[in-house]
Amino acid sequence: MRDEKRKIALNKNIKIISGVILTLFIAIMGYMLYFQAVLAEDIAARPGNVRAAVERNRVLRGTIYDRNGSILSKSERQDNESQKRIYQGGAPFAQALGYATKSVVTGLENIMDKTLVTDEFEMNISRNNFLEVLKDPTSIIHRTKVGNNVITTLDTELQKKAYELLGDALGSSGSIVALNPKTGEVLAMVNRPSYDPNNLDQIYEELNKKGGDEGVFVNKAARSRYAPGSTFKIITLIAALENIDGVEERIFEDKGKLDVKAGVAIPNVNGNIYGRINLEEAFSVSSNVVFGGLAIELGGDKLADVASRFGFNKELSFKGINIGNSTITPHSKNDDGLLAQTGIGQGEVGTNPLQMAMVAAAIANDGRLMSPRLINAVQRYDGTTKETYEPELYQTVANIGTAQTVKAYMKNNVDSSKSDVMKVLSGIRGAGKTGTAQDKYVLTSGEEKAVINSWFVGFAPFEDPEIAISVVVLDGGSGGGKAAAIATELMKWYTENR
Repeated sequence: MRDEKRKIALNKNIKIISGVILTLFIAIMGYMLYFQAVLAEDIAARPGNVRAAVERNRVLRGTIYDRNGSILSKSERQDNESQKRIYQGGAPFAQALGYATKSVVTGLENIMDKTLVTDEFEMNISRNNFLEVLKDPTSIIHRTKVGNNVITTLDTELQKKAYELLGDALGSSGSIVALNPKTGEVLAMVNRPSYDPNNLDQIYEELNKKGGDEGVFVNKAARSRYAPGSTFKIITLIAALENIDGVEERIFEDKGKLDVKAGVAIPNVNGNIYGRINLEEAFSVSSNVVFGGLAIELGGDKLADVASRFGFNKELSFKGINIGNSTITPHSKNDDGLLAQTGIGQGEVGTNPLQMAMVAAAIANDGRLMSPRLINAVQRYDGTTKETYEPELYQTVANIGTAQTVKAYMKNNVDSSKSDVMKVLSGIRGAGKTGTAQDKYVLTSGEEKAVINSWFVGFAPFEDPEIAISVVVLDGGSGGGKAAAIATELMKWYTENR
């Protein structure tokens, strides 16, 4: 009886030990599989890993497409089993997409790097290969060695047309951003001057010598900072409509300049005197006197509050895009000169074209600002969908009544203008706001050049907006003429062809 109990206890212990050994074996085998299938690429990509370049080359980098399936950048295997990145989009897409070399990856290529170099794998285990698995657990992993593809929101034809409308010389260079106001999709994001990433080896050293505003590697459309000029009056207008009772019925006296207690008087552009005007007229003629005065009446905190809803003074990062900080300083009423400058988009206000495109898009979309994004989907190597990205609401920046009032004011700006450009824009039911901004252009030497930047933000068509746009032309002159002409041409083409 005692021997029988001893035998039962021994069998029990053997089962426990066997179970522990089997569990450990499965755990070790599972870790090895997990390491090979998941962790290996992360470890290989860590800075300082000497095998990083070799490991990255093992998987053929995925392809980047535009929204309609046109190839923007792809990789091809070379005779020596290395791979070459080919940028079919060329210079128009250079800053938005970035580039990928053995040691440096920038732009969208960097943001989506892990996706582009991650391939699909399958695990195949059966009775027939069980012994092989015991010898080498990784033998059941079958990899495609071709990375995932990225489908962007960009429209190649619109992107190229925008690029053609800008030149590389100061006075015509600048940036353009076009958004779908209902979805946040970036339809175009263009910078001039630019470069051809296909010739990067030959031109990198020379281009890298350029700094400041002359540099070409930074996506200035999303990351540079400029004074927005009168386009910022959209934000001042929202703050006034929300906080000053009866402001739409008020009659303002515009004598051509606004006297302040602290600082120098603020004149209208060209010293224009507009006399007795209401709020809509003041917005249409872009009266610095009226909007500087409204800023003083509102105070810096109320202006900054409205601006913050659009993303000012915040770190912003969206799908496929890293955005530079837009800034506004909430001056007190004691600093009335600086406060008035803020209200007209000068002084301590800085932003980028993407941010101002977001302002136009939110107004076009009745106060609902959709998160901008540069990616629509991720595909596997065989073209099947792996992940899709849907529109997301970033912020309601104004109630629908306020937004529609601003929207109507922007439409009136176009319809009441005597400019030939604005007559064309009126013909496609467009709306917008021009801007003139005194700013500084930083040369490679570090020297600063005073410039007058030309701005335009707007959308079309008014009743059912399909495109919202922001254009800045560096040293483009006063009145927003150059920027408005470019924006009108692009919106007209888009509404007629898409």
